[in-house]
Amino acid sequence: MLTEEGVIEKVFNGRATVLLRRNAACAHCESQGACEVADEKNMHVVLTNDLHARVGDHVEISLPAHSLLKLSLAVYFVPVVALVAGAALGDAWGPLFEVKAATGSIIGGGAGLFGTYFFMKWVNRVARSKMEYRPRITRIIEIEPPQPDDSKSDRTGDTFSTHSVPAPRSNRE
Repeated sequence: MLTEEGVIEKVFNGRATVLLRRNAACAHCESQGACEVADEKNMHVVLTNDLHARVGDHVEISLPAHSLLKLSLAVYFVPVVALVAGAALGDAWGPLFEVKAATGSIIGGGAGLFGTYFFMKWVNRVARSKMEYRPRITRIIEIEPPQPDDSKSDRTGDTFSTHSVPAPRSNRE
């Protein structure tokens, strides 16, 4: 499962807008100059708010890895296969239509990519309708308030006093 952490910025009609900060992986990516995500330091994602998170809550967003793998396969592999198959068919069928093989390859490859466009629109429609392809808020992260530092001290007159905070009690006692 792929996870990211974000902060709820807006809640409306059972949905939430989550602010995601660009993660450390983006800093080392070779494609960050061409990536739309790299243009801004933050991303906004609108998700279903099943956990009833409130504005300011830190949340974890998850997407099953197999869903991302399936969609990546469709987006990256299918167009290449369509281009190659179209070019091969155009090369083979070009002489039947009295077209040079190279011209038939170009036309066939273009037709394969053109057909892939409509296939991708269908994949997008199917993916949007299935919950397994949607990222979702999986938990609300409890952010602990900062603990006072025991090493700090106050000097009052000639006396020296140290403030200490008792350790939180565990539920195991």
